[in-house]
Amino acid sequence: MNNNHKKLLNLFEKIHSEKKNESGYSLGKFTILKVFKATDGYSHEDILARLTLIDSMYSTQMSRRYYGLEELAVALADVHNRKNLEEAFLDFLKDKDLKPFELRNSKKVKTNLFIEKYGIGKNGEDKGKAVSLISKYAYFETEFRFPIYDSIVREMYPRIWNYCGFKEKMPEIKANDMVSFIEAIDLLIRQLDCTDVTYDTLDRVLWYVGKIYRGNLSLVLSQEEYDAFAEKYTKTEDGKKVFAFDIATVDLKSLPIKKDSLVYDFFVLAKDLKLLDNKQ
Repeated sequence: MNNNHKKLLNLFEKIHSEKKNESGYSLGKFTILKVFKATDGYSHEDILARLTLIDSMYSTQMSRRYYGLEELAVALADVHNRKNLEEAFLDFLKDKDLKPFELRNSKKVKTNLFIEKYGIGKNGEDKGKAVSLISKYAYFETEFRFPIYDSIVREMYPRIWNYCGFKEKMPEIKANDMVSFIEAIDLLIRQLDCTDVTYDTLDRVLWYVGKIYRGNLSLVLSQEEYDAFAEKYTKTEDGKKVFAFDIATVDLKSLPIKKDSLVYDFFVLAKDLKLLDNKQ
C-alpha cells in the first residue's frame, strides 16, 4: 500500500464519520430519496415523476429527447410488474443477469432495460441508451446500494487507480455497459480493501473530486462557501465577469473554506490527481 492509497483510505474514514453535509449534492440526494419513499414504484406516473426529478437535479438531459422520460418510465414499470425493481437491481449486482430486465412491451426483439434506446429526436430518429439515468434510478431505488454510472465517474476512475498505484491491470469500462462498469467498480473496492468504501462513499469521492477537477463547484459547496469562492475567484475579462477557478494553479492554503473540513480534503485530492496527470 503506497502513501496515496493510505491518504485515500483516511478520506473514506472521514466520510464515514461525517455527521452533516450542507452541499447542494447532499441536499439534492436526500430530496430525491424522500420523493422515492413518498411515491409508488409500481405506478407509471410515479416512476415518471421520480425520473423527471432525477433528470432535473442530475442534469442527465433525458428531457431534451422527445418522449424519452415517458418511454423509460414504461420500461421500468414493465420490469417492475414482473419483479420488484429493488430486488432486481440488487440481484443484478451479484449475478450480472440481464434476463429480469428484458422488455416485453418493446417493438425490438431481445432488448432489455439497459440496451434499449429511449426517446426520439426532432426528425423522429431514435436517440441513445439511458444507462446513466437508469443507474441513478437504481441508486435511489436501492437506497444508495447501486453504483452510479456517469461521465465523471468514468473520467476519475483511472486517475484514482493510478494514484493508488495498484499493481493489477486496470479494467476497461465499456461505454454504456453496466456489466463492465459494475465489475470495474467492484474490483476498485476490493483493491481499496476498506470497510468504509461502499458504492455510495466511492461515488461521492469520484463525483466530488471530478466536479472540482472540472472546476464545477456549485454542488460541491454550500451556498455560503460558494459565495466566498465566487468573490475570490471571479475576474473581469473583456468587460465580462468570469469565474476563473483552476485546481491546477490554485493555492490550497488560500481556499476560503475550513482546512479541517471534508470538502477541503476533496480539493487536496483533486489537486493531487491534477498534478499526477501533468507528470504523465
